[in-house]
Amino acid sequence: MRVEIIDEAESNEPVPVFPPEKNYLDLRANPQDIGQIDEARQYLPLRNFLASVNGAESIFATAGAATKSDSPATVSAGSAYEFASQATIVFAAPGFNWERKNYAGLASGLKELLERDTADAVRAALRISPCDFTAESRRGFRLSIRLVAEGSSAQQAEFRWGLGLARVQQALLFRSRALKQQIAR
Repeated sequence: MRVEIIDEAESNEPVPVFPPEKNYLDLRANPQDIGQIDEARQYLPLRNFLASVNGAESIFATAGAATKSDSPATVSAGSAYEFASQATIVFAAPGFNWERKNYAGLASGLKELLERDTADAVRAALRISPCDFTAESRRGFRLSIRLVAEGSSAQQAEFRWGLGLARVQQALLFRSRALKQQIAR
């Protein structure tokens, strides 16, 4: 898997807030709300990802997720189809969200794990950006994970995306366990 880290910690773009003002469901507090997310009902890999990343084994929470499918006419890579998703995560324990280094370490660890997969049909962009945390009235950071899979058909692209998203999920849980062990020391 090809992985790119984009650090926008000093960006001049408008800063998003957590929790988002619209359509936010706290899946850590209310896991059953996952059934209210249309894309999670439609795409099992996304449902599994959201359930896992917001679950008790994880130190993360999602701030949102979306999917997108492109046909050959709209894909710049030629005749390939693409299927993509974007998920935004923060640390569930607010204290970890204030330091950029926590996200830089997370992104670096994810990149290392994900690049072990040699599949070229899937690529990921890990974007570190500022985020305002309204409950704490503080500015911190967040990590957006954009995953794009290509295939010779729409079904193949979606299948590869599902496999790629499962790898991202595994990598996040691995990093979560490692961070929990560091905290426990």
